[in-house]
Parts: sequence; C-alpha cells; structure tokens
Amino acid sequence: MRFHVAALWLASALPSALAVYADDAYHTDYHHALLGIPQQHTTFFHRPQSASKASLLYTLSEKLILGAVNPKDGAIVWRQALASSSNATTGFLRAGENENTVISAVGNEVRAWDALHGTLGWGNEFSNGPIQDLEVVELADGNNAGGAKDAVVLFGEVKGVVKRLKGESGAVIWEYTDESGDIPFQVSTSPSSIYYISLHAALIKGFKIKVTCLDPVTGQFLSQYTLNSDSEVSTKESIIFVGANSASPLIVWSDKASKVLKVNVIGSKQISTINVAANSSEDIEEISVHAPHLINSVSHFLVQFQTAKSHWAEVYHVDLVGSTLSKAYSLPKLGGRGAFSTSTVDANVFFTRHTENEIILVSSISHGVLGRWPVKPLGNAGKLDHEGSLHAVSEVSLRSDTAYAVRSALTLTTGDWELIRNGEPVWLRTESLSGIIAAEWADLLEEEDLTRELEVEGHQNVVAAYIHRVRRHAKDLQFLSAWLRSIPIRVRQSFLGDGSNATPEGLHRDSFGFRKLIIVATENGRLMALDAGDQGNIIWNIKAVELAAGAKWSVSSITVEDSVISVKENGGNLVFVQTLTGQIMKDAIPSSSQLSGNTTLAKAATFVQEEHGQVKGLRSLSDIPESNAAPMWIFLPSNGERIVSLTARPTHDPVASIGKVLGNRSVMYKYLNLNLLLITLVCDTASTATFSLLDAVSGDILYTTTHYGVDISRPITSAMSENWFTYSLWADITNPASASAAKGYQIVVAELFESDMPNDRGTLDARTNYSSIDPSLTSGGSAIPHVILQSFVIPQEISHMTVTQTSQGITSRQLLCTLPSSNSIVAIPRSALDPRRPIGRDQTAAEAEEGLYRYAPVIEFDPRWIISHKREVVGVRKIITSPALLESTSLVFAYGGDVFGTRVAPSMAFDILGNRFGKLQLVGTVLALAVGTLILAPMVRKKQINARWQT
Repeated sequence: MRFHVAALWLASALPSALAVYADDAYHTDYHHALLGIPQQHTTFFHRPQSASKASLLYTLSEKLILGAVNPKDGAIVWRQALASSSNATTGFLRAGENENTVISAVGNEVRAWDALHGTLGWGNEFSNGPIQDLEVVELADGNNAGGAKDAVVLFGEVKGVVKRLKGESGAVIWEYTDESGDIPFQVSTSPSSIYYISLHAALIKGFKIKVTCLDPVTGQFLSQYTLNSDSEVSTKESIIFVGANSASPLIVWSDKASKVLKVNVIGSKQISTINVAANSSEDIEEISVHAPHLINSVSHFLVQFQTAKSHWAEVYHVDLVGSTLSKAYSLPKLGGRGAFSTSTVDANVFFTRHTENEIILVSSISHGVLGRWPVKPLGNAGKLDHEGSLHAVSEVSLRSDTAYAVRSALTLTTGDWELIRNGEPVWLRTESLSGIIAAEWADLLEEEDLTRELEVEGHQNVVAAYIHRVRRHAKDLQFLSAWLRSIPIRVRQSFLGDGSNATPEGLHRDSFGFRKLIIVATENGRLMALDAGDQGNIIWNIKAVELAAGAKWSVSSITVEDSVISVKENGGNLVFVQTLTGQIMKDAIPSSSQLSGNTTLAKAATFVQEEHGQVKGLRSLSDIPESNAAPMWIFLPSNGERIVSLTARPTHDPVASIGKVLGNRSVMYKYLNLNLLLITLVCDTASTATFSLLDAVSGDILYTTTHYGVDISRPITSAMSENWFTYSLWADITNPASASAAKGYQIVVAELFESDMPNDRGTLDARTNYSSIDPSLTSGGSAIPHVILQSFVIPQEISHMTVTQTSQGITSRQLLCTLPSSNSIVAIPRSALDPRRPIGRDQTAAEAEEGLYRYAPVIEFDPRWIISHKREVVGVRKIITSPALLESTSLVFAYGGDVFGTRVAPSMAFDILGNRFGKLQLVGTVLALAVGTLILAPMVRKKQINARWQT
C-alpha cells in the first residue's frame, strides 16, 4: 500500500514541463488551420501588390474568418477572425483593382487589411446599424485622386445610411440618410454615379425596387426612380443579382416560380424580360447571374439555370446606349450540378464552366470553346459521395494568342474547397471540419475477430475446439510472411527514432493505443472519421442526412459501440453507421424516446433531463432507458434564474485510490460518487452565478455556492473528475471590504472529502448498506461531503475546459482549457489547482511531501503548459479526451473551429522511451559487453585453473 501511494505521489510531483518530450512537438500533434466554407460573394483572386504578377486567393467564410490562401499549395498566408467582436452572421469583402489592401465589413465595423501580410491598416466602428453592403469606388474623382480607393458602405435595417469612407484612413467623406422608411438593400457604382437600392413596400403585397442616384463627390441626391417589381419581388431573396463597379451595373430579379426573369440596367427605367419557362420542361431550382465587376470590362453577363438533374446557361450583351439586352448565345444543357465563374483580362470577359468531368472556357463574345480540360480525380479525402460544386472563382491567363490557362477554386457541396489548374487538381481543403458540432472516440477493435473465435471454441467440446483451433492457426500462417517482412522495417523505425509515430497500413491499432478514430458530425449534415494516429487524416466522409437550404444539422450525441456508430439528432432520430467503412447501416429512424430536451445519462437505469428550464431525474421502468421513465425528482431554479449548463463526471473516470495520503501518513478519504451533477445557474438581473452540486439519483443538493458581480455575457464553463470539480467565470468586486474580493477572470476549484478529519469516513463510516436512491441515514440527515474550495485569478478567459483521462487513473490529471484571446490550449497541472495549498505561509515538510506549495492568488499560465505550442488554434469550442493503452498518456482532440489533436503525459511519459533515447548506444554497449565476456571468459578460466595448480 505504501509503495502504491509513493508511486502516486511521485507521479504527481513530476514537473508538468515534461508533459511531452521536446522531440515529440509537431510530430505527435496535428493542426488543421481552417477558414470555414467560402461564400460566393466574398471569394476572389487578387494581386496583393500592383507590381506583382502572382495572385492570392481571398475569402471571408461562413464563419466570418478572413483569410488569404496561396493558390500553389493551399496553405494559409494569413487570416483574421472577425466574428469575435460582432454577433453578425454575414459579412462583405472587397478589393479594388491594383490595390494593396482588402476591405471587410462585418456587423458595424469596417476594416482595411494589408493584402500581403494581413495587418490592420485602419478600422472604424459605426452606430448606424448593421452593414448591408460594401463596395469599392473604382471611379477617379477629386476624393481619391492619386490615393487609395475609397469605399461606399450601406448601413441600417430600417433607415438606410450610405457613407463614403476615405480609402487611406476610413474617415467619413460624406453621408446620405434615407428617411423614407424603405428597406435598405444594396449599393452599386458605375463609372459616373453611386446608386442606393432600397425596397419600397407596395400597397397590397410585395416590394417595389427603388433606385436612388447619388453624387459620388458630395453624396447629394441627384435622381430617383421606382421599378414595378411588386408582382415578382416578395422578399429580399427574390432579387437574384445587383451588379457593382461595372460599366453597366444590373438588377436582376425573378418571380417565386422562377418562370420569369427581369433585368434592369441601373440608371434607366427600362425593364427587360427573359421567359424562363420556354427553355426547359424541368423545374428551376436556382438561378444565378455572373457578371464582371470592373468598370473597364465589356457589358456582358451570364445567367445560369440549375435543375435537380441538369444545368445550362445563356449569355447576354447590354447595349449601353439604349440600356437594352440581347441574347448572344446559349451553353448546352449538361447533366448534374454545374458552376460558372467570371474572369476579366483587360476589357475581355471569360466564363469558365465547371462540371463533374471537365472544365470549359468560353469568351463572352462568342460561344466558341477556348479551352477544354478533363478533370482528373484527386484523393477525395475519404468522401464516399460526390455531388458537384456550389460555386467557383477562376483566374484566366493568356499563354499565347490561342492558348489559355485557367485555375479555379471550387466550393463543393460536401463543404470542401478545391483548386484545379487546367483540369489538374492541385489541393483540397476540407473546410467543413470547421463546422464540427459533435465528436466521439472510436477504438480500433483489433482483437474482435479473435474474441469471436474464442467464444465459438468455448461452446464446443474438447475435440471440436481443438480442431477449430488448429484450423485457425493454420489460417493465420498466411500472415506469417508479411509479419516476417515487417520485422526489418520495425527494427529500422525503432532505431531511427520514429517507431512510435509510424502508422501501419490499413486500419490497425498500434501497440500503445495512440491510433484511434475520431467520429465527427458537421453542421452541414456530414459524418467523418479522422485518424488520430495519422495526423488527423480523413478515413471516410459521408453525407448522413438531407438538409434543406440554409438549414444546419443538430446532433445531441454520438455513441460508438463495437463496430457501430449511433448518431442521435435533437429531434430523436438515429443514424447508424459502420465504424470502419462509413457505410450507413440504416436510414435515420424515429427514436422510441417520447422525451425531449437535453438528456444526460447518469447511470444504467437513471438519467437526467433538462427540459423547459428545469432538471428532472428520471428512472427507467424498462430495458429502453428513455421509455416509460418515471420522474424521481425535479430541480427548479429560483425566480429570475436560468440553467446554463449541466456537468457530470466523465464516463471513463477511474479512481486509483479512495483516499489522499497526507504527509503524516494519515488519510483523507475522497467523496466518490458516480452520480454527481453540477448545475450552473445565472440570474440576468442580479448578475449572479450559482453552482449547485446534486446527487443525480436521489436529487439531494450536496453543495451550493453563489458568485456576485458576474458578467453573464462571458463564458461560464465547468468540469468534473473523481472527487473534485472546477469552474471559470468573470466577476467584479461587489464588497470591497471582503478580503477575498477579486476582479477579473477567475477559476474556482472544489475538492470533496467524506470528512473534515483525517482517517475518518464521516457519516458513512458506520453504515453497512447504502442506497443511492435514498441516501438518508437512519440517524437523520444525508451524507453531505466536506468541501474545500479555493479560487484563483487567471490572466485569460477560458471558454471551455475538460480533464485528461488515462487508462487506470494513476497518472495525475491536467485541466485542459481553451483560451480564445490567445487562440491556444493550456494544460493546467492538478497540483497548481489544489485547494489545500497553504495560505499565507510556506509549506511544511509534510505538505511538501504531498506536493503542496504556498498558495498564490494569481495563476500565471506557464508557456510550457501551452500544448498547442506556437500554433494559433482559432475558434475551438470543445475538447474531448481519451485514454491510450499506456497509463501515462491521454489523447486530446479539440474542435469547433480549427481542428487540433495531440497526446499529453501529465506525469511524464514514464512507460515509454523517447525518440532520442540512445537505442544504438544501448545495443552497442550490450554487444561490447558480450564480446568482452567472450574474450575474457577463457582468460579468466585459464587463470583460475593455473591458480589451482599452483596451490
């Protein structure tokens, strides 16, 4: 017992700086830096410097992350997260021709960024409401002559405000306010004017499109006209396209049935009509317009029609004098989804057509094919389906008078972003990983077949079992040659120091348990399996559910049992998938559960459910946990309070010792209860946060504490393990006279014991029986734990926290926390958060033997605790952990924005050798000793014989 306790103390006393070997950094971990799925209207090629011929690929993604990507290899040159300072869900990104800056607009903020390095040039925040549109003023006038090009921004939801901002500083040059009450929609520019487009509500239904012409120099009102569009335009979505910065900007809209397409050249009152119904017998699902955005380009545009099974397009020319349209030519109907993109070379306009099988380049002048390239397949990142492209952007270069080169960045329906150069796939970025909403670990069951065979032998007689075993061994001989061939490779890898990181071919578990699958569900309805032992590469990628346009998948849990994955949606439906192949075993079926809300399993026959602002403890009356459940207890928040989160102990949370051995060899017995549930409640009016610890089976409240002056708009997160729990929040000083008052980000740790006295089991000491359902004692009262609580001030905000897990729970634990302000992940040692650290004095010799040291109210995050190293892990919202086969090691996976995975050893890797261990020196030493023994043995034997003869 003392040896075991000493081993535990030694493990906890090891320095956390040795959590990983130095040579494991950037080898045992992996990081997928993501931007999010690109948006069509904010993705383009642009030269970051006017003197440069090379372009970068810019996008402002659905996650509102602005980034520049190198088209050569798909690497991120720079990126900026714009969503943190705004609650906006959409944004805008523009770049002027030959400009070295790009301008973004999100929420109520407009910022200019250096196009090459991503540094902030200027930024302004306005109070006129959310930004509705942003354009760069390409025309030359007195305001931007010789300097950076200005920007025109449209603000407001009810009252439109148009502002022109100085391109060099973001200062407001002029401002125009629309007092009519029309809905602001968009702004557009032409070589001579700035147009403000708004929607005017018709008398009966629908909207009329109102166009207001503004003086580009002063912002004064010049003219205004209204288009009779109320019979077609019922919502903003009815307007398909509003062109900007072109020689002839357009407004294009259609009716709800997509049978009629109407076009207005901005600046004229004339409306041209395109009859869509005569062109196809299929129902039109989507109509999109592709036009150039440069004022020196020709006035040509393309209209794409997409049905469920095919697509085609028509090209139109605009007469600048009469503001009329003429159809130039049509592109033939092809099967499947298609994507078109527009490119401009000088004044020439090119359209690039992307299908599943080829890329076709045409000029806007004639339908003659300038280039055709068959698309070669690329490693599909494990995708088991391919549904075509959502949208694309292209860059066309002229090699000679008749030869062209095209590179296109396609956003696929799977959420991937792929670049193709002349039909050759160059790179693919799985940006849908930025939308992971749930994740779970899946073990590779290497011995599943052997276990099944042994079960067969166990149910047979001796003779049959013996014959079966001989046949099994004979069958295994087919793998003998491969195993013998692998010996030199494994020996070489071992001596070269990369044996622990080598990934075997096929899905096989490694000897240390580092290789596991991570099953993830994304908000765009996809399921993926990532290989934790192979840098997080995707094993398979499937479409799990059908989602409506704009809808997001909502998943409550993922469960992995044997070789079957069960994904439960919030609506109760289930999706079953094979773990190794990703094949859907059964379509989503309604769950037998009649319950709704957030359900957390606490035990096999009891579970907790959050519903309608209250928490219920339910007990199942049948084999199906959630059916026929009878309520056992109900937890109701106080008036004005609401529940923020529920935190329970992890499913895998082994306890190596039931007590904590003190320095004087006495024992503090831990309060160990598998049914602990921590409920976090906040009160908006009183700015308080209350934490209540419950027994999830009996419903007894074991402990409650309240914090005042809490900023409830900031994240409040918690974690629990073994006999302790912790939480983090931001609090202000409400009582200056209090000695424990502190302002700032705080982390609070509470440890539970059975008694406040060593060697005492408390009220449970005399009990021979104990019931989780009715824990009340015969003498009255309940088994209330003794709580030791301590708080610390931390330098950064914590948005999520979890605890490391190991196989047997012997290794000391670490608290893994995400730090959004620094885009990093920190692993805080458990010893630094020990609430028993002595206050106001140095530790005694006995306390030092326990690993305790003097309490300091502020915990500074040691740079050696940052497990993400110098990487910027952007947008991470959750971390999950899993034990490896080695007791020293815990696997870590972080997701929600970027994807990051690593393995940590809180008590140092005491059961595995590092890559720099001198294996060659060790073998050389052993061989030298062996050779020396062989040489010296005869000499010693001869000397001994001679000594005997002499005596």
